[in-house]
Amino acid sequence: MRQVLIIHGGDSFSSYDAYMSDLQALEISYDRLKPQKKWKTWLAEQLPDADVLLPTFPNGFNAVYDEWVIYFEKLLPLLEDGFSLVGHSLGAMFLAKYLSTHTLPRPAKQLVLVAGQYGTRQNDDLGSFVVTTAKGLENSADAIHLFYSEDDPIVDYASIHGFQKDLPMATSHTFSDRGHFLAPEFPELLEILKQK
Repeated sequence: MRQVLIIHGGDSFSSYDAYMSDLQALEISYDRLKPQKKWKTWLAEQLPDADVLLPTFPNGFNAVYDEWVIYFEKLLPLLEDGFSLVGHSLGAMFLAKYLSTHTLPRPAKQLVLVAGQYGTRQNDDLGSFVVTTAKGLENSADAIHLFYSEDDPIVDYASIHGFQKDLPMATSHTFSDRGHFLAPEFPELLEILKQK
């Protein structure tokens, strides 16, 4: 059965004090506490002939790259030929950073990076997940897709240019109105994952 592994986003900080400061300043939205339909689970519903894997990586509120590496490497033996990798936000940054220094034992059919920050963003603490190069990702995937939106309030749209420079073979998908890709459906990604 075809596999699609989706790595979620999160936050990372360069120090515990920075994390605590962010946590203290955090504003809770009542509506976001209610169950929400998210494109990750929607994709699973749309791909009944695939195993859509939605692991929860360690410490999403204060993620540490080295901890995510340990967890990710435990997942790798479970992946079979023809799998797809999708990273959203911090998940995209994780995949870019990891795959720039590691080659997967077998290449992914598709590697999809959705709204991952390249470099740093002004006044943002990205902790241990800062992406300084995406060179080498082509060694771990048959096809690479980049998704960015010009109105993303979390990730600089200009990040796409860093990825495009390092990955000239990647296919870019740009939008003007998708924000940080938090909608309940993601039909463009579904079309890519349905490709034979």
